[in-house]
Amino acid sequence: MTTRIVHKACACLVDGRGRLLVFHHPDDGNIQLPKGTVEPGEAPEDAVRRELLEESGIRHTGPLQSLGTLDRDCEAGVEGSKRRHPQLWHLYLMRAEGPLPERFDHIATGSPDEEGLVFSFSWLAPDAPLDGFATPYANAIAKVRAALSAT
Repeated sequence: MTTRIVHKACACLVDGRGRLLVFHHPDDGNIQLPKGTVEPGEAPEDAVRRELLEESGIRHTGPLQSLGTLDRDCEAGVEGSKRRHPQLWHLYLMRAEGPLPERFDHIATGSPDEEGLVFSFSWLAPDAPLDGFATPYANAIAKVRAALSAT
């Protein structure tokens, strides 16, 4: 039996100082980037905007810069998954369209697994260590940093 690849869209929102929007997830205790499942029939570009809105309350209407994809083998019990499955993360660099608070909380919407959870957001400095990030998030952040240093 082959397991279907689950497509995810990951929002890599940076501010004018090159800092990346991250949040503390109360259920797993890790620091994450806004990310979620691409729904059937939904384009990853639409999913990334929806996920950012649902998880942070930020409506991003500006351009998206594709940073490519990452493969992840997600273990059972991680981030609400009930079974082990492969994931393909679609990464998008987004630039904040205006000033945002240094820190803020947002009550997640849209996902039965996360509905009502309070996500605590902050900004990760371009040179900050990646302690507290699971490997796939650290890999995504490395792609963001590479893209920012290339411009």
